[in-house]
Amino acid sequence: MIPSLKSDIRRGESADLPAVVELLKGAGLPTADLTSAVRLQMWVLDVRDSPQGVVALERFGSEGLLRSLAIARKYRQRGFGRELVLRLEHDAQADGVEQLVLLTETAQPFFRALGYDVIDRDYVSKELAQSAEFRFLCPASAVCMSKALHS
Repeated sequence: MIPSLKSDIRRGESADLPAVVELLKGAGLPTADLTSAVRLQMWVLDVRDSPQGVVALERFGSEGLLRSLAIARKYRQRGFGRELVLRLEHDAQADGVEQLVLLTETAQPFFRALGYDVIDRDYVSKELAQSAEFRFLCPASAVCMSKALHS
């Protein structure tokens, strides 16, 4: 049995960037535009008062690009990724986001279990399609998925 851990999900701050970059690198995810993405919001999972997980949202009008979901290796398979995504969805919906979109090479089953459907990249807005994720950070082989957020 896995012991209960004291964990907390909070909005990320610029002071979290070094830890976030390390988490993303450890998961093989892109970090090139973290400091330059203007509309980027992060949620950080603290376990024992230390950042051990992250998820981010890049806002494009009523659409949001869900990106950068990473959990430290020793805390994977404990439901923390699901908790982070659900918190992001809740806060995004409260902020007026109606549709979430993501690109993934490895997490399609995880996101499908959370209600995301595979879509063709041609169905995302032109603004979102111009994001760094779509233009050059994620390969063309990455699967595009989407989920509508309902009130």
